[in-house]
Amino acid sequence: MRRKYLAGPILCSLACWTFGTGIAPLLPLYAVERGASRAASGLFFAFAFLCLALGTFAAAILPKAFAHRKPLLVTSGVLLGVLSWLQGNAANVLQLAATTGPAWFLAGIVFSQSATLVGLAAKPEDRGAAFGIYGMTSGLGSLIGGFGVGYIADRFGYRSVFASLAVVFVLVVVGGLVSIEPPAAPSLDSRGRPGIGRGKVGIVFVLLLVAELFAAVANAAGVLGRSLAMDAGGFGKLAITLTASIAGLVSLGFPALLGWLSDRVGRRWIMVVSYAATCAGLLVLVFARSMWQFCAFAVLNAFLNVAWAVGPAYILDIVPKEGVDRGVSLFQTLYWFGNVAGMACAGFAFATLGLAIPLFIASLFPATGAVLLLFAREKTRRAENAGGLP
Repeated sequence: MRRKYLAGPILCSLACWTFGTGIAPLLPLYAVERGASRAASGLFFAFAFLCLALGTFAAAILPKAFAHRKPLLVTSGVLLGVLSWLQGNAANVLQLAATTGPAWFLAGIVFSQSATLVGLAAKPEDRGAAFGIYGMTSGLGSLIGGFGVGYIADRFGYRSVFASLAVVFVLVVVGGLVSIEPPAAPSLDSRGRPGIGRGKVGIVFVLLLVAELFAAVANAAGVLGRSLAMDAGGFGKLAITLTASIAGLVSLGFPALLGWLSDRVGRRWIMVVSYAATCAGLLVLVFARSMWQFCAFAVLNAFLNVAWAVGPAYILDIVPKEGVDRGVSLFQTLYWFGNVAGMACAGFAFATLGLAIPLFIASLFPATGAVLLLFAREKTRRAENAGGLP
């Protein structure tokens, strides 16, 4: 795959990850400052992620109303910049909600369409490597957003934070302008053979979606559980944010390396390893008491970013070309929905059962996802050996 095909999607994804990971920890606090109660601030946070999931899902059908995806990305970038500036100038929580919802909705569209462009442009033999490089934007955006937004908020206040993020969204406009939408081509699998037919896609695709949903639920429980466990253990805010930074650093290299490896050993095995590592990280978190143990959890949990990167490449292997938009969007949508559900359920479980039992239960979710993918592998082989279904 030529690098020029990656430039636009990378800029779009980097801007959205910088925005999301930078503002997410501060969003509930900003909502309180604009008049929301502390209880409502948590709901406001969930509302933002719900809009992100809905935007990702909507992206499956929106491009059909456009001749190309470029106008959709450029328009989204412009609107995101305006909405970010309006968020910083919101006078009350209603105005904040009226600007936050559309902004996160549009971010979901940008995430989905940038990933789809990567998938359509990548050749089957280097599809995993292309998505791995694209997936590095999550780690880089987390580092830029985490350090940059926090510094600006402490030094200059929330209005400057949102003004700065409005400038960041220029990257989406530029990314949309330089994006290259490849010409239509037959759907091929990772070995260059015709893609699995419609009759064979069903069960493999569904199992992949369910596996990602389970892993996302576990991820949310782990992230929330880590913060609560470290706070209960007397760790300061710097130590807590340090573990998040470690996860971001790990995410810089893992997606590219394992994406490249998925082109050689198969995507299912990489996904299974990623989900197994997430399970192991939660088990470590159950017994974590010292800093190195919490850092170990952060490293293992960062493997889920590999699944986020390799998953769309896996989808490209098993769906026909005309189903790429819907497949990638559904995969990303379930990731965001899983995180919303995980946060809601885990918060209640931690309050009633403590930390250990809910975290142990959460570790079963990615383990189940790994087993489902092993089952999907057998189903794929059977379908291939059967010579195709009508």
